[in-house]
Amino acid sequence: MRNVICCICMVHPFGSEHLSEGLKLVSFCPVCETRYNPMEARLLAEQGETHLLHIQCRKCRHSILALVLVNHVGASSVGLLTDLSYEDVFRVKEAQAVTLDDVIEVHRFLNLASWEQRLGHVFQEQVHHVRERTARRVKREQKDKTAQENRGA
Repeated sequence: MRNVICCICMVHPFGSEHLSEGLKLVSFCPVCETRYNPMEARLLAEQGETHLLHIQCRKCRHSILALVLVNHVGASSVGLLTDLSYEDVFRVKEAQAVTLDDVIEVHRFLNLASWEQRLGHVFQEQVHHVRERTARRVKREQKDKTAQENRGA
């Protein structure tokens, strides 16, 4: 993990021995389990002993946002799987806050019968894939539950 620290320090010098321990906690891709390349870890923000990193897997291209806390006691981290790029994070950060009116407007839009058509064919394909994955997951969970019940009987 020293390579990760060195590469990150070249971008922003916040390195410490404890940070190395924190980065070990987020050194593998949660999707494909590939070890992250050190150059894929990029500093987004820091506040005191807490560092927010964007890490993208070169193999599967999935990303995580990792919040790494490093102090004299040790290190801990929390990772969030995301489809945001490094640049997207800053765009979202600078965007205006979502208002109650925004939420109501989206809710009304999604209650329209034609909302999928209005969003276009590409989005329809994405929705279709999500529904298929959900259906497969539900089917797999039901199958697992039935198998467990049969073993217990």
